[in-house]
Amino acid sequence: MESPAALDVLTPTTLLLSAADPPALDRATEALAQWMSAACASGSAACAWPLPEVAAALRARLGSLPHRRAVHVQSWQDALAALRDKSRHASAAVVDGEPRLIVSLPGQGTLRPGVLARLLGQAPAWAAHLGRLSRLAADVSGFDGMAWLGDARADPDLVLKDNGKTQLAIFCVGVSLARWLSDLGLRPHGYVGHSLGEWMGATLAGVLSEADAVLAVHHRGRLMQATGPGAALIVRQAAEILAAKLPADVTLACVNAPNLCLVSGRPEAVARCAETLAAEKVITRPAPIHVAVHSPVMDAVIEPFRRELSAVAFSPPRVPLLSAVTGAWMSPDLASDPDYWATQLRKTVRFDKAAETLLAAPCTVLFEVGMGSALTSLAGSRIKDRARQRAFALFGRDEPGPEGYDIGRPLQALGELWASGVAIDLVGDMPLTRPPPDLPG
Repeated sequence: MESPAALDVLTPTTLLLSAADPPALDRATEALAQWMSAACASGSAACAWPLPEVAAALRARLGSLPHRRAVHVQSWQDALAALRDKSRHASAAVVDGEPRLIVSLPGQGTLRPGVLARLLGQAPAWAAHLGRLSRLAADVSGFDGMAWLGDARADPDLVLKDNGKTQLAIFCVGVSLARWLSDLGLRPHGYVGHSLGEWMGATLAGVLSEADAVLAVHHRGRLMQATGPGAALIVRQAAEILAAKLPADVTLACVNAPNLCLVSGRPEAVARCAETLAAEKVITRPAPIHVAVHSPVMDAVIEPFRRELSAVAFSPPRVPLLSAVTGAWMSPDLASDPDYWATQLRKTVRFDKAAETLLAAPCTVLFEVGMGSALTSLAGSRIKDRARQRAFALFGRDEPGPEGYDIGRPLQALGELWASGVAIDLVGDMPLTRPPPDLPG
């Protein structure tokens, strides 16, 4: 007889269920809760079945039923509560059609020291990817981003006011998270990135190696930082209206949605622009950016950056890559053209056009991989047919608490992704050495 499983020992596991309709899914969930309660009803502090074996048995009997639910649990005791707590359920109807998964990669996000400390301990496979990338970054920059991300007592300004360090940290986090998801079997049909995120997408699509990408991002951030102080302002106004009245020293840097833009320039120029827009009752708020992104200020660094890129090898993408400059899918020649990447930091980001291109496909699931959910909000607000199109963010839409992110947050999002019909392994390998448990139903 196998050793019993202690009821309170942490064994992170995801329980998967499916049914023909939502009421049947609720009945199946309650039946499983009752079965698990009965399995522990003897008063013993242990159950005969380890949670991973229960999860494997549930997965083995999943059919092609259209309504799914994933419940991430930590222990037997936690499972007894979670199955009856609807806030813990990641439930959805499978997308109507063959889902086309597009991973989106943000250029900015929730970045502060210590925000990933708990997750580093809870997801060792992801931590290994981040560690590898952080070592590459430290080799070229001397900056240990992993240590800063994992230390809540670190100086925020060490990174947040240094664009070079900020870009390296965000790049390493985004690419390492995507590598971790690849280990779980996630296979995107394409990538789209916003500004710096486009470099992450290019790396994941095979346009350049991780080592070359880290080197390029290091020089990109270093040269942008060298342009001096800048500022950016989020503006809720249509691009064509806003562009027509911007002063010469403020630039339309990003068009993120039909009525949502980012302008940039020197701090004093952006401050004057904000005052003018406020007088016109236009809604604005400062963006946490300290250089004049995608503005003429960047013209001075294009040639130096182009020279640095001569040491980087570019290749045609192995996975489609959508340009947030043109809003169209890149040809192999464009994706591997160093000139495109040298000038990308200057050109206006047109995520509005990119989102339009993505949502023109009838069956699309967008999944934002990185810290934050800005791209999910931008694209999700434009979805009209939620039976065939969805948008999720790995870390959800809420800001992290004081203790940073917990692994429950990404696992909840991955459960929603699986429930929508996207292939991903949330259970892992579990070779059974005895007959599986006799589950209800």
